[in-house]
Amino acid sequence: MAISEGQIIKGVGGLYTVELTNGEIIRCKARGKLRVNGGDLFIGDYVEANYNDKKEGVIEKVKPRTSQLIRPYVSNIDGIIIVVSPIPEPNFLLIDKLIIGAVAQGIKAIICVNKPDLDGFTKLVERVKTDYSTLATVLEIDALKGKGSDELKALVKGKFYALAGQSAVGKSTFINTMIGQEVMETGEISSHSERGKNTTRHVEIIKLEDGTKIADTCGFDKLMMPVADPAELASYFVDFDEFVPNCKFKGSCRHVDEDVCGVKDAVNKGLLSKDRYDRYLQLYKESIQRWNKRYD
Repeated sequence: MAISEGQIIKGVGGLYTVELTNGEIIRCKARGKLRVNGGDLFIGDYVEANYNDKKEGVIEKVKPRTSQLIRPYVSNIDGIIIVVSPIPEPNFLLIDKLIIGAVAQGIKAIICVNKPDLDGFTKLVERVKTDYSTLATVLEIDALKGKGSDELKALVKGKFYALAGQSAVGKSTFINTMIGQEVMETGEISSHSERGKNTTRHVEIIKLEDGTKIADTCGFDKLMMPVADPAELASYFVDFDEFVPNCKFKGSCRHVDEDVCGVKDAVNKGLLSKDRYDRYLQLYKESIQRWNKRYD
């Protein structure tokens, strides 16, 4: 048996693929105490593993994480790439929650608007830029033809990014285009529901030749709020920050029902997106409900 360090690059059904620092690939289970005391292992975790000459082993220890996201369950990432498209219809609350998670973890966010051949693409680009241009880099891409891949590669070169979004927005197709070969299964849109058919069923790290790592993740439409305390929510809407000094209660203003609020005033003047603010109110209500049930 040998002990070595590596990174979890894939996990399916309690079995983890670990890439060791020397480039070797081993298959591992997790030591029971890791699951009990430390919660689930994340793709991207740096670990110590004890393994045999058959490249089978047990994960003994998890190194401290520099960052982590809950759904997609990834750790130690430098940023997140959020892919949206006109069809399936974008879930902006989902985007908001992903952005909040990025802000909370101090990682970068990139939003890629895909499928320029579809009606509504230009309108979607404008809306995404209106709501998120101060929070994320917004790119126009064509996953089938590779448009935007060079610009995206330059932004993520040598770093570790998670790819996230709803099913069938083109995440796996774009992975294939970036790498230049068919490594991920791609899906299609259901003609009945206009919802994506999820082809990625697990999280897996894909390595590019330039050292970049991309974690391709399962498509999803729902995500729990990454921030629990409603008093903290506004601090993660950093696009509100420049208007907070105009609030009567400044740092303690919730921007909900206060009579003098710089954020609400900015919305009324068209300086902040009303759609974005309305979603903030939805998320604030959601966080209140969760907070009140935290001891149930």
